[in-house]
Amino acid sequence: MADQTLEITYWESAGEVNTDNLLKIVRECALQRDIPVIVASETGKSALRALQIFKDTSIRMVVVTHFPATTWGPKGNIPIGLLRNEYTEARKTLLDHNITIVQGTRPFAPPSRSIEWGYPTPEAVMDKTLELFGAGTKIAIEAAIMATDSGAVTDGEEVLSCAGTFKGLDCALIVKTTYSMNVFSQFEVREVLAKPRYRVTQLPEYTFDHWKGDLEQYY
Repeated sequence: MADQTLEITYWESAGEVNTDNLLKIVRECALQRDIPVIVASETGKSALRALQIFKDTSIRMVVVTHFPATTWGPKGNIPIGLLRNEYTEARKTLLDHNITIVQGTRPFAPPSRSIEWGYPTPEAVMDKTLELFGAGTKIAIEAAIMATDSGAVTDGEEVLSCAGTFKGLDCALIVKTTYSMNVFSQFEVREVLAKPRYRVTQLPEYTFDHWKGDLEQYY
């Protein structure tokens, strides 16, 4: 039976600034519930912080990463996708600790995304609807689905999925996960552990008043 004493944490800012505090909340909950943790990590930095904070525990961690691409930053584009050459050392560290890394097609960014936003598809509508709860909420759900489709976690399993807004981690959800084809019939968001009070509505995200974090580490 779930522990009803757990509280929801709301951050005043979205973004990387919340990473360590969120992972401490996730660590406590994962140990109480004995459930696996999914960490969305584009560059491996959030995954490596999780590895450090979860050390000496029995927590099973799955890292879900982006396909090779880039995101903007104040000093130029930042490469993302943990399986690319820039992140060989981070990837090796994770694999040396028996961490499963998942990279695949994002269910909310399938080929239909290339039709552009002027021609909404079901996935695009789902993508933008979930962003009403914040980018981290959307990505935590998406990462859980990707981990399930890959076989890294089991269809119907309860998992703790954490993700963030642009960089770092600021959202954690307990979900009953499923395959992407069964999302509307079987996926459940069971509990919210933490999320920002504000969603980022300005691009690039780091220019938004309620996004906070250290981007120097990504260069």
